[in-house]
Amino acid sequence: MNADARLSRLRRRLAEEGHDAALVCDVSNVRYVTGFEAVWDDDANVACLVTADLARIYTDSRYAEAAAAAAVATPWALSTPSASIYVTLCDDLGADGIGSLVLESSVPFGRFRFISERFSGRVAAVDDWVEELREVKEAAEVERIARAAALTDRAFDHVLGVLRPGLTETEVVLELEFFMRRHGSEGVAFPSIVACGPNSSRPHAVPGQRRIEAGDPVILDLGARVEGYCSDMTRTVVVGAPASSEFRAVYEAVLAANEAGKGAARGGVTGAEIDGVAREVLTGAGYGEHFGHGLGHGVGLDVHELPTVSPRGRRSVLSGSVITIEPGVYLEGRFGVRIEDLVAVHDGGCRALSASPTGLIEIV
Repeated sequence: MNADARLSRLRRRLAEEGHDAALVCDVSNVRYVTGFEAVWDDDANVACLVTADLARIYTDSRYAEAAAAAAVATPWALSTPSASIYVTLCDDLGADGIGSLVLESSVPFGRFRFISERFSGRVAAVDDWVEELREVKEAAEVERIARAAALTDRAFDHVLGVLRPGLTETEVVLELEFFMRRHGSEGVAFPSIVACGPNSSRPHAVPGQRRIEAGDPVILDLGARVEGYCSDMTRTVVVGAPASSEFRAVYEAVLAANEAGKGAARGGVTGAEIDGVAREVLTGAGYGEHFGHGLGHGVGLDVHELPTVSPRGRRSVLSGSVITIEPGVYLEGRFGVRIEDLVAVHDGGCRALSASPTGLIEIV
Protein backbone atom coordinates (compact mmCIF):
# COMPACT_ATOMS: atom_id res chain seq x y z
CA MET A 1 0.00 0.00 0.00
CA ASN A 2 1.11 3.57 -0.69
CA ALA A 3 1.53 5.08 2.78
CA ASP A 4 2.68 8.61 1.84
CA ALA A 5 -0.54 10.15 3.16
CA ARG A 6 -0.13 8.30 6.46
CA LEU A 7 3.39 9.67 6.86
CA SER A 8 2.11 13.18 6.10
CA ARG A 9 -0.57 12.90 8.78
CA LEU A 10 1.98 11.74 11.35
CA ARG A 11 4.24 14.66 10.47
CA ARG A 12 1.30 17.05 10.84
CA ARG A 13 0.62 15.69 14.33
CA LEU A 14 4.30 16.06 15.18
CA ALA A 15 4.25 19.72 14.15
CA GLU A 16 1.00 20.41 15.99
CA GLU A 17 2.42 18.96 19.22
CA GLY A 18 5.69 20.89 18.88
CA HIS A 19 8.19 18.01 18.78
CA ASP A 20 11.11 17.41 16.44
CA ALA A 21 10.81 13.66 15.93
CA ALA A 22 8.64 10.62 16.58
CA LEU A 23 9.91 7.08 17.06
CA VAL A 24 7.51 4.29 16.06
CA CYS A 25 8.38 0.84 17.45
CA ASP A 26 5.10 -1.08 17.62
CA VAL A 27 5.28 -3.55 14.71
CA SER A 28 1.70 -2.96 13.54
CA ASN A 29 2.29 0.78 13.63
CA VAL A 30 5.51 0.32 11.67
CA ARG A 31 3.61 -1.67 9.05
CA TYR A 32 1.02 1.08 8.87
CA VAL A 33 3.26 4.15 8.55
CA THR A 34 5.61 2.49 6.05
CA GLY A 35 3.05 0.51 4.07
CA PHE A 36 5.65 -2.27 3.79
CA GLU A 37 4.19 -5.74 3.47
CA ALA A 38 5.64 -9.19 4.17
CA VAL A 39 8.76 -7.71 5.77
CA TRP A 40 8.45 -8.00 9.55
CA ASP A 41 7.12 -10.73 11.77
CA ASP A 42 5.20 -9.89 14.93
CA ASP A 43 8.35 -9.77 17.08
CA ALA A 44 10.53 -7.87 14.62
CA ASN A 45 13.43 -5.69 15.77
CA VAL A 46 12.47 -2.46 14.02
CA ALA A 47 11.92 1.24 14.69
CA CYS A 48 10.92 4.14 12.44
CA LEU A 49 12.22 7.66 13.02
CA VAL A 50 10.08 10.44 11.57
CA THR A 51 10.86 14.16 11.44
CA ALA A 52 9.55 16.97 9.22
CA ASP A 53 11.96 15.96 6.44
CA LEU A 54 13.34 12.56 7.44
CA ALA A 55 11.87 9.05 7.38
CA ARG A 56 14.35 6.40 8.46
CA ILE A 57 13.88 2.72 9.32
CA TYR A 58 16.23 0.95 11.73
CA THR A 59 16.24 -2.83 11.65
CA ASP A 60 18.71 -5.71 11.77
CA SER A 61 20.18 -8.07 9.20
CA ARG A 62 17.34 -10.58 9.49
CA TYR A 63 14.98 -8.13 7.79
CA ALA A 64 17.46 -6.10 5.73
CA GLU A 65 16.90 -7.67 2.31
CA ALA A 66 13.10 -7.58 2.47
CA ALA A 67 13.08 -4.04 3.91
CA ALA A 68 15.47 -2.77 1.25
CA ALA A 69 13.25 -4.17 -1.51
CA ALA A 70 10.13 -2.66 0.05
CA ALA A 71 11.80 0.75 0.47
CA VAL A 72 12.47 1.25 -3.25
CA ALA A 73 10.64 4.32 -4.58
CA THR A 74 9.39 5.29 -1.09
CA PRO A 75 10.46 8.14 1.22
CA TRP A 76 12.05 5.66 3.63
CA ALA A 77 15.81 5.38 4.14
CA LEU A 78 17.09 2.16 5.67
CA SER A 79 19.68 1.71 8.43
CA THR A 80 20.82 -1.82 9.36
CA PRO A 81 23.53 -1.35 12.02
CA SER A 82 25.56 -4.34 13.13
CA ALA A 83 25.26 -3.21 16.78
CA SER A 84 22.04 -2.46 18.64
CA ILE A 85 19.68 -0.46 16.46
CA TYR A 86 18.89 1.75 19.46
CA VAL A 87 22.55 2.61 20.10
CA THR A 88 22.91 3.72 16.48
CA LEU A 89 19.57 5.47 16.53
CA CYS A 90 20.42 7.52 19.61
CA ASP A 91 23.77 8.51 18.14
CA ASP A 92 21.99 9.58 14.94
CA LEU A 93 19.55 11.74 16.89
CA GLY A 94 22.41 13.93 18.06
CA ALA A 95 24.03 14.00 14.64
CA ASP A 96 20.72 15.02 13.05
CA GLY A 97 20.30 17.90 15.50
CA ILE A 98 17.08 16.57 17.02
CA GLY A 99 16.17 18.25 20.30
CA SER A 100 12.94 16.49 21.28
CA LEU A 101 11.64 12.99 20.65
CA VAL A 102 8.29 11.31 21.31
CA LEU A 103 8.02 7.57 21.93
CA GLU A 104 4.94 5.40 21.96
CA SER A 105 3.85 4.80 25.54
CA SER A 106 3.57 1.10 24.70
CA VAL A 107 7.35 0.65 24.39
CA PRO A 108 8.98 -1.47 27.11
CA PHE A 109 10.17 0.61 30.05
CA GLY A 110 13.76 -0.59 29.64
CA ARG A 111 13.87 0.72 26.08
CA PHE A 112 12.34 4.04 27.13
CA ARG A 113 14.92 4.41 29.89
CA PHE A 114 17.81 3.52 27.59
CA ILE A 115 16.82 6.10 24.99
CA SER A 116 16.13 8.73 27.65
CA GLU A 117 19.56 8.23 29.18
CA ARG A 118 21.58 8.00 25.95
CA PHE A 119 19.84 10.78 24.02
CA SER A 120 20.72 14.25 25.28
CA GLY A 121 17.45 15.86 24.17
CA ARG A 122 13.94 15.81 25.61
CA VAL A 123 12.01 12.51 25.51
CA ALA A 124 8.24 12.18 26.04
CA ALA A 125 5.82 9.26 25.90
CA VAL A 126 2.61 9.73 23.88
CA ASP A 127 -0.54 7.65 23.59
CA ASP A 128 -2.08 6.31 20.39
CA TRP A 129 -0.70 8.74 17.79
CA VAL A 130 -0.48 6.10 15.07
CA GLU A 131 -3.36 4.05 16.48
CA GLU A 132 -5.66 7.04 16.01
CA LEU A 133 -4.53 7.35 12.38
CA ARG A 134 -5.32 3.66 11.89
CA GLU A 135 -8.86 4.02 13.23
CA VAL A 136 -10.40 5.24 9.96
CA LYS A 137 -9.75 2.62 7.32
CA GLU A 138 -8.88 3.23 3.71
CA ALA A 139 -11.05 1.46 1.12
CA ALA A 140 -8.27 -1.05 0.42
CA GLU A 141 -8.01 -1.86 4.12
CA VAL A 142 -11.75 -2.50 4.41
CA GLU A 143 -11.56 -4.75 1.36
CA ARG A 144 -8.85 -6.87 2.98
CA ILE A 145 -10.78 -7.09 6.25
CA ALA A 146 -13.87 -8.12 4.29
CA ARG A 147 -11.91 -10.92 2.60
CA ALA A 148 -10.65 -12.08 5.98
CA ALA A 149 -14.25 -12.05 7.24
CA ALA A 150 -15.40 -14.07 4.23
CA LEU A 151 -12.72 -16.68 4.91
CA THR A 152 -13.84 -16.79 8.54
CA ASP A 153 -17.41 -17.43 7.39
CA ARG A 154 -16.18 -20.29 5.22
CA ALA A 155 -14.26 -21.80 8.13
CA PHE A 156 -17.35 -21.64 10.34
CA ASP A 157 -19.47 -23.28 7.64
CA HIS A 158 -16.82 -25.99 7.29
CA VAL A 159 -16.72 -26.76 10.99
CA LEU A 160 -20.51 -27.09 11.15
CA GLY A 161 -20.08 -30.22 9.05
CA VAL A 162 -17.47 -31.56 11.46
CA LEU A 163 -18.91 -30.82 14.91
CA ARG A 164 -20.22 -33.84 16.79
CA PRO A 165 -20.20 -35.25 20.31
CA GLY A 166 -16.87 -36.78 21.24
CA LEU A 167 -14.60 -34.20 19.64
CA THR A 168 -12.33 -32.25 21.96
CA GLU A 169 -12.18 -28.47 21.96
CA THR A 170 -8.60 -28.68 20.68
CA GLU A 171 -9.62 -30.90 17.77
CA VAL A 172 -12.23 -28.33 16.72
CA VAL A 173 -9.65 -25.54 16.98
CA LEU A 174 -7.37 -27.50 14.66
CA GLU A 175 -10.18 -27.95 12.12
CA LEU A 176 -10.86 -24.22 12.12
CA GLU A 177 -7.26 -23.12 11.91
CA PHE A 178 -6.17 -25.72 9.35
CA PHE A 179 -9.10 -24.71 7.13
CA MET A 180 -8.22 -21.02 7.33
CA ARG A 181 -4.54 -21.67 6.65
CA ARG A 182 -5.29 -24.01 3.75
CA HIS A 183 -7.48 -21.38 2.15
CA GLY A 184 -5.18 -18.40 2.37
CA SER A 185 -5.05 -17.10 5.93
CA GLU A 186 -1.66 -15.81 7.11
CA GLY A 187 -1.75 -17.64 10.40
CA VAL A 188 -4.81 -16.62 12.38
CA ALA A 189 -5.92 -13.25 13.71
CA PHE A 190 -5.77 -14.58 17.29
CA PRO A 191 -5.76 -17.97 19.02
CA SER A 192 -9.18 -19.44 18.26
CA ILE A 193 -11.58 -20.04 21.15
CA VAL A 194 -13.65 -23.21 21.22
CA ALA A 195 -15.45 -23.69 24.52
CA CYS A 196 -18.08 -26.36 25.09
CA GLY A 197 -20.53 -27.11 27.90
CA PRO A 198 -19.72 -25.32 31.16
CA ASN A 199 -16.49 -23.96 29.66
CA SER A 200 -18.62 -21.72 27.46
CA SER A 201 -19.43 -19.57 30.51
CA ARG A 202 -15.81 -18.32 30.40
CA PRO A 203 -15.62 -15.53 27.79
CA HIS A 204 -11.96 -16.20 26.95
CA ALA A 205 -11.77 -19.89 27.74
CA VAL A 206 -8.58 -21.68 26.73
CA PRO A 207 -9.43 -24.70 24.54
CA GLY A 208 -8.45 -28.00 26.08
CA GLN A 209 -9.23 -31.70 26.09
CA ARG A 210 -12.86 -31.50 27.20
CA ARG A 211 -15.01 -33.51 24.80
CA ILE A 212 -18.29 -32.21 23.41
CA GLU A 213 -21.24 -33.96 25.02
CA ALA A 214 -24.74 -34.29 23.59
CA GLY A 215 -26.65 -31.06 24.19
CA ASP A 216 -23.55 -28.95 24.80
CA PRO A 217 -23.47 -25.34 23.69
CA VAL A 218 -20.22 -24.62 21.85
CA ILE A 219 -18.81 -21.12 21.50
CA LEU A 220 -16.60 -20.67 18.44
CA ASP A 221 -14.61 -17.42 18.31
CA LEU A 222 -12.34 -17.26 15.25
CA GLY A 223 -10.64 -14.91 12.84
CA ALA A 224 -8.50 -15.07 9.71
CA ARG A 225 -5.71 -12.72 8.61
CA VAL A 226 -5.57 -11.73 4.94
CA GLU A 227 -2.76 -9.51 3.57
CA GLY A 228 -2.04 -8.32 7.10
CA TYR A 229 -5.63 -7.55 8.13
CA CYS A 230 -7.74 -9.39 10.69
CA SER A 231 -11.31 -10.54 11.09
CA ASP A 232 -13.19 -11.56 14.23
CA MET A 233 -16.46 -13.47 14.57
CA THR A 234 -18.19 -15.57 17.24
CA ARG A 235 -21.10 -17.96 16.98
CA THR A 236 -22.66 -20.27 19.58
CA VAL A 237 -24.20 -23.57 18.46
CA VAL A 238 -25.72 -26.55 20.22
CA VAL A 239 -24.41 -30.02 19.36
CA GLY A 240 -25.89 -33.49 19.71
CA ALA A 241 -29.35 -32.67 21.10
CA PRO A 242 -31.92 -29.86 20.93
CA ALA A 243 -31.25 -26.77 23.01
CA SER A 244 -33.03 -26.39 26.35
CA SER A 245 -35.75 -23.77 26.79
CA GLU A 246 -33.46 -21.83 29.15
CA PHE A 247 -30.66 -21.78 26.59
CA ARG A 248 -33.10 -20.60 23.90
CA ALA A 249 -34.21 -17.71 26.11
CA VAL A 250 -30.61 -16.60 26.69
CA TYR A 251 -29.79 -16.99 23.01
CA GLU A 252 -32.73 -14.85 21.93
CA ALA A 253 -31.73 -12.13 24.38
CA VAL A 254 -28.14 -12.11 23.11
CA LEU A 255 -29.32 -12.06 19.50
CA ALA A 256 -31.62 -9.12 20.24
CA ALA A 257 -28.70 -7.28 21.86
CA ASN A 258 -26.50 -8.03 18.85
CA GLU A 259 -29.11 -6.61 16.48
CA ALA A 260 -29.67 -3.57 18.68
CA GLY A 261 -25.93 -2.89 18.81
CA LYS A 262 -25.63 -3.10 15.04
CA GLY A 263 -28.65 -0.83 14.71
CA ALA A 264 -27.00 1.77 16.95
CA ALA A 265 -23.57 1.68 15.28
CA ARG A 266 -22.94 4.73 13.09
CA GLY A 267 -20.35 7.42 12.70
CA GLY A 268 -20.45 10.12 15.36
CA VAL A 269 -21.98 8.00 18.13
CA THR A 270 -19.72 7.23 21.09
CA GLY A 271 -18.60 3.70 21.82
CA ALA A 272 -20.31 3.94 25.21
CA GLU A 273 -23.63 4.86 23.58
CA ILE A 274 -23.50 1.89 21.19
CA ASP A 275 -22.58 -0.39 24.10
CA GLY A 276 -25.41 1.04 26.20
CA VAL A 277 -28.07 0.25 23.61
CA ALA A 278 -27.12 -3.44 23.53
CA ARG A 279 -26.53 -3.61 27.28
CA GLU A 280 -30.00 -2.23 27.95
CA VAL A 281 -31.53 -5.11 25.98
CA LEU A 282 -29.75 -7.68 28.14
CA THR A 283 -30.59 -5.81 31.33
CA GLY A 284 -34.24 -5.69 30.32
CA ALA A 285 -34.19 -9.45 29.74
CA GLY A 286 -32.74 -10.02 33.21
CA TYR A 287 -29.19 -10.86 32.13
CA GLY A 288 -27.39 -7.53 32.57
CA GLU A 289 -25.21 -8.75 35.43
CA HIS A 290 -24.02 -11.65 33.26
CA PHE A 291 -22.54 -9.41 30.54
CA GLY A 292 -19.19 -8.35 31.95
CA HIS A 293 -17.13 -7.28 28.94
CA GLY A 294 -17.46 -4.45 26.44
CA LEU A 295 -19.66 -4.73 23.39
CA GLY A 296 -16.85 -4.43 20.89
CA HIS A 297 -13.57 -3.06 19.62
CA GLY A 298 -11.86 -1.92 16.47
CA VAL A 299 -10.31 -4.44 14.08
CA GLY A 300 -7.62 -3.91 11.46
CA LEU A 301 -3.93 -4.77 11.44
CA ASP A 302 -4.55 -5.95 15.01
CA VAL A 303 -7.62 -7.81 16.19
CA HIS A 304 -8.00 -5.36 19.08
CA GLU A 305 -7.48 -1.71 18.24
CA LEU A 306 -9.31 1.60 18.35
CA PRO A 307 -12.13 2.50 18.69
CA THR A 308 -13.32 1.25 22.07
CA VAL A 309 -16.97 0.14 22.12
CA SER A 310 -17.67 -0.28 25.83
CA PRO A 311 -18.79 1.79 28.81
CA ARG A 312 -15.28 3.33 28.64
CA GLY A 313 -15.69 4.38 25.00
CA ARG A 314 -16.15 8.12 25.44
CA ARG A 315 -14.82 9.06 21.98
CA SER A 316 -17.07 9.01 18.95
CA VAL A 317 -16.80 6.01 16.66
CA LEU A 318 -15.69 7.49 13.35
CA SER A 319 -17.18 6.80 9.96
CA GLY A 320 -14.76 4.46 8.19
CA SER A 321 -13.87 2.42 11.27
CA VAL A 322 -14.38 -1.34 11.49
CA ILE A 323 -15.70 -2.69 14.79
CA THR A 324 -17.12 -5.81 16.40
CA ILE A 325 -20.55 -6.09 18.00
CA GLU A 326 -20.31 -8.99 20.46
CA PRO A 327 -22.79 -9.14 23.33
CA GLY A 328 -22.69 -12.20 25.54
CA VAL A 329 -24.35 -13.77 28.54
CA TYR A 330 -22.34 -16.10 30.78
CA LEU A 331 -23.98 -18.18 33.50
CA GLU A 332 -21.06 -19.27 35.63
CA GLY A 333 -20.33 -23.01 35.59
CA ARG A 334 -23.30 -23.71 33.32
CA PHE A 335 -23.13 -22.19 29.84
CA GLY A 336 -22.54 -19.03 27.87
CA VAL A 337 -23.74 -17.46 24.63
CA ARG A 338 -21.89 -14.90 22.51
CA ILE A 339 -22.82 -13.66 19.03
CA GLU A 340 -20.19 -11.46 17.39
CA ASP A 341 -20.34 -9.71 14.04
CA LEU A 342 -17.77 -7.55 12.28
CA VAL A 343 -19.17 -4.34 10.78
CA ALA A 344 -17.87 -1.37 8.77
CA VAL A 345 -19.21 1.90 10.17
CA HIS A 346 -20.45 4.77 8.01
CA ASP A 347 -22.35 7.99 8.73
CA GLY A 348 -25.79 6.44 8.35
CA GLY A 349 -25.21 3.13 10.10
CA CYS A 350 -23.02 0.11 9.48
CA ARG A 351 -22.47 -2.65 6.93
CA ALA A 352 -22.06 -6.22 8.12
CA LEU A 353 -18.83 -7.90 7.03
CA SER A 354 -19.70 -11.17 8.81
CA ALA A 355 -22.21 -13.18 6.78
CA SER A 356 -22.65 -16.35 8.87
CA PRO A 357 -26.22 -16.88 10.11
CA THR A 358 -26.97 -15.50 13.56
CA GLY A 359 -30.04 -17.65 14.28
CA LEU A 360 -29.67 -20.58 16.63
CA ILE A 361 -28.02 -23.59 14.97
CA GLU A 362 -28.63 -27.03 16.49
CA ILE A 363 -26.54 -29.88 15.11
CA VAL A 364 -28.54 -32.93 16.07
